[in-house]
Amino acid sequence: MTQYLALSVSAYWLMGANNILTIQRIDPIVDSGKVSTHVHSVVGGSNFGLNSTTGLLRQSQCTSIPIPQDKSNYWFPVSAPLWDNGSFTSVEGNAVMYDIIFNGLYYLFSDVPGVTTAFPDDFRMVSGDMTLRTLDPMSFSQQAITFLCLDFQGTSTRHSELPEKRCPSGIRSQINFPSCWDGKNTDSFDHQSHVSFLSTGPDSGTCNNTNYPITIPRIFLEVYWYSQGFDEFRPLAARPDQPFVFSNGDPTGYGFHADFFNGWDEGILQRALSECNCNQFGDPACCVQKGIFNMDTTTKCFITNTFMENTTGTLPDLPGANPVQSGCYEEYIDGTVPASLDPIYIYNGTSQTPPSTGTIVVPAQTRHVSQTARGTCLSTGNINNSAWMAGQVPPYFSVVIFAVTLILV
Repeated sequence: MTQYLALSVSAYWLMGANNILTIQRIDPIVDSGKVSTHVHSVVGGSNFGLNSTTGLLRQSQCTSIPIPQDKSNYWFPVSAPLWDNGSFTSVEGNAVMYDIIFNGLYYLFSDVPGVTTAFPDDFRMVSGDMTLRTLDPMSFSQQAITFLCLDFQGTSTRHSELPEKRCPSGIRSQINFPSCWDGKNTDSFDHQSHVSFLSTGPDSGTCNNTNYPITIPRIFLEVYWYSQGFDEFRPLAARPDQPFVFSNGDPTGYGFHADFFNGWDEGILQRALSECNCNQFGDPACCVQKGIFNMDTTTKCFITNTFMENTTGTLPDLPGANPVQSGCYEEYIDGTVPASLDPIYIYNGTSQTPPSTGTIVVPAQTRHVSQTARGTCLSTGNINNSAWMAGQVPPYFSVVIFAVTLILV
C-alpha cells in the first residue's frame, strides 16, 4: 500500500486490473451522448459507451477489473510527449500487450461494519478539474491530485504538478475521489457538488459536514508512467525539462482528473465494505475465500471504437483539437465530429486486434463554430499551437500502470 494513503484507514483492498478496456474520446458523465472533448483511458465494464446507467453496466459481458462483480467504469486522460515539431506521440495499445498497464484500484474504508455506505445505483462523480492550470494549495480538490517522481534506488519526491525533471523510475500520478456524499443525489450539475472531501483533507478526517453526512468508499487511483523511457529523446521535445501533455491540452498536471460510474453488482459492494477487512495488506483473496466476490486475473476485456479517429500513436495534434494551454484555460470547440461506428464489438482474446470493427453509420461532419477563446492562454516557446506539423520523431512507447484504491474510512 502506498505510503501516501491515509494513516487512519483500517481496511482496504487493491484491485489490479487485467487490461485497459479502451482508449477513446468518450465520457458518459461530462459529455453524455456525444464525442468527448479529449481522449481517456478506460477500465471496467464492457458496456462503457456514450450513455451509461448502473443497470446497463451490470449487463456487461465482461470487465477488465479482476473482480467480475465490479463492472464499474473508471477513466482518466492519457499523456503524450510533445515534440519540438509540434506533434505528439501518445500512449498506445492496451494494458498487457502494448504500452499501458493497469495495476489496480484501491478501495479504502473503515473496518467497522455499517460505517461506510456503498455507492447507490447510477452514482457517478468526477475528481479534479480539466480547466485548471494553476495551483491553489488550500483547495482539497487540488490536494487530492499529486505526482511522484519515482527513484527506486534513491529518494522519490512528491509534486503538485508534473515534475520538471527526469524521474529515474518513472512518474506516478495519483488522485483521491471524495469520500462524503449528500445521501440524496447520484449526480449534480458539475458532477462534484453531491460529494465532498473529508473534513481535514482528501485522505484524512470524517464526514462531519451535515450537508454531506454519508461516508462512501474512498477511491484512490494511481497511474504509473514509464517516463524514463523517453529520457534519451528529451532534447527533441518542445520542453525537455517537462515534455508531457495530457490529452486535454494540460502541460502542468493541475488539470488532471478522473471519473467513476458505479457498476457494482447489487449488494456485493455493501457486503464487501462490511466484511472484507481480513487482510492488512490489501489482498482481496481473503474476501474471495469468504465468498463475497470472485477473482479472475487472467480474462481480458476489450471493446472496439465508437468513433473513427486515431487516438494513439504519433499524431499532428491532440484529438479534439485541444491546444496546449498553460497558465490559464479557454474553451476551444472542435469544428469536426468524427464518423460514428456500429456495432461495438466486445472481445477478450490475448491479442489486441479485434475480430471485427463497426461500420460507419454517421459520416464525419464539419460544423461551423464560433470560438470565444482569444488565445491568451496558449503555451508559447517551441510549442506550435497554430499549425501542427507532422514529422518523423523517435519511437516512444509510454508504459502506464494504472491503479485504483478504494478506501473505506
